[in-house]
Amino acid sequence: MPEYTENLPAYGDLMTVANWLEFVNSGDFSDYDGVGHPVKDGKMCKTRIYPSIADQLPEDATHVLWFNR
Repeated sequence: MPEYTENLPAYGDLMTVANWLEFVNSGDFSDYDGVGHPVKDGKMCKTRIYPSIADQLPEDATHVLWFNR
């Protein structure tokens, strides 16, 4: 189980998991575009999540904080 311990920074795009997956599945986000971090209860996990491994997004994550390159 991932640990959500990091405070959210003032930058990045916070979006729901469903919204992020929509961008990934439509091809709008690729690994080259940036990296995301799973978020739950207003805290971020240090684990990086890339579009190519979207299926590995923790099930308990409610949001993804996306950082564009």
